[in-house]
Amino acid sequence: MNVLLIFPQYTHSNEFDSRAPSMSLLYLAAYLEKQGHAVSIFDASLGPVERTGKVYRYGYSDEEVARYLEDKDFDFVGVSCSFTARWRFVANIARQIKTIKPVTPVAIGGLFPTTDWEYCLKESKAIDVVLIGEAERSFADVIKKYGEGCSVADACQDVDGVAWRHEEKIACNPKTVFNDKLDDLPFPAWHLVDLKEYFKCQKSIFELPTPCLPILSSRSCPNRCRFCNMYITHGRRWRKRSAANVLAEFEYLVNKFDIHNFYFVDDNFSISLKRAKEICRGIIDRKLDIKYNFHNGLSIKAVDRELFQLMKASGCTSVCLAVESGSEYIRNEVYGKGLSTEKIINAFQWCHELDLPAIGYFMVGAPGETRRDFLESKKLLARLPMRLMTVNTFTPYPGTELYDECKEKGWLIEPEVNDENRVEMFTSMLRTPDFMPEDVSRWKKELYLSFIWYHWPILLKELFRKGGVVNRDMMGKFFGVLKMKDLKGRNE
Repeated sequence: MNVLLIFPQYTHSNEFDSRAPSMSLLYLAAYLEKQGHAVSIFDASLGPVERTGKVYRYGYSDEEVARYLEDKDFDFVGVSCSFTARWRFVANIARQIKTIKPVTPVAIGGLFPTTDWEYCLKESKAIDVVLIGEAERSFADVIKKYGEGCSVADACQDVDGVAWRHEEKIACNPKTVFNDKLDDLPFPAWHLVDLKEYFKCQKSIFELPTPCLPILSSRSCPNRCRFCNMYITHGRRWRKRSAANVLAEFEYLVNKFDIHNFYFVDDNFSISLKRAKEICRGIIDRKLDIKYNFHNGLSIKAVDRELFQLMKASGCTSVCLAVESGSEYIRNEVYGKGLSTEKIINAFQWCHELDLPAIGYFMVGAPGETRRDFLESKKLLARLPMRLMTVNTFTPYPGTELYDECKEKGWLIEPEVNDENRVEMFTSMLRTPDFMPEDVSRWKKELYLSFIWYHWPILLKELFRKGGVVNRDMMGKFFGVLKMKDLKGRNE
């Protein structure tokens, strides 16, 4: 079968987003190729960045997408839909496919359709299949049966983790099986994308030089943070690639593509300290000339001083540590992190002693958060020896405990799915007795300004240090947040 995989256009709060190949599509493509299919990948987000409404639109025009589809030969299409805000682009691409090739099946996958598969199938008649959770095996099973002559509905009938439409009825097989043998998966199909096209528009990720590529060394996380929706696609059990397998991919990317800079996108890289240290030691022993960081964040609960030492020695250029809040109540009772302030301070202090740049990840606007709780975050950031920090707005994701709680209490003011100004993690979707959305926007900016006030000497040092975590791209993001007005378009 000729299979086309598509990554859609998307919107972002600023024009400093760093684009990279979709790991989910690359893994899907590699697995499908292993089954004997011909696969191509089209990234519709690689077009220009344009201001539209309150946000920035990344990607090609509808006309450019249509021209690509008209010139391409394919038997089955898969489209990625990682966030709710991307649904309108995905639905539009599905319509375009059906207009050009009406009988070609269209499948979508990702976080939003995994959570809301019924909505997607009801809302868009152009979508035939929803892939629920990680989909290498399930997508391959559906394509195989379809290629053998089954209808789409019959092809889905006995496949784990799929939803589909048959005439006017919708059916679903829940996701029950997750791959425990990640080493058996082929490496992502990097050869199917033009890496130079990504590198042209790539932004520096903190101090990490470009060009750089993502690495996924494990899936899921055993923690039960009440805001996290990771388990919806990856299940609740942490699964790992072996250290040897991860090191082999590093060597492959260095030797094949001459790439030496990487960022881990694991949900919890270091939950097994033994494996994490084996990876670091392996980089040292194999004399791999690489640099890497942890853009997706490290769990402070799963680190120690020796790990930071090994990271530093093996080429790690910075670590992002997930603090979330300076308030013990918000951090542990509301978010459910089970993380003490003492442990946070220790982790940042270890990094400081080892001269390993640490970046703090914070959130504001949690349900139940008061001005007093927010001030606790200001106090904590003043104490931590950070090189930089980022602040996200709490987003209540469907399928999480906190989403259900906010909805039950009537605090949720979630935008419409098709709202063109919707961007997750940037706009408060709550109105509580303790704050309004505009309060959260002010808190976010206030936290950044407090960081500048308490840490301006280190900020200046990083700005002028070669390879510092503060550079042109990061400054663009930083000041973009400070001047950004609260995104409208909510259900008021």
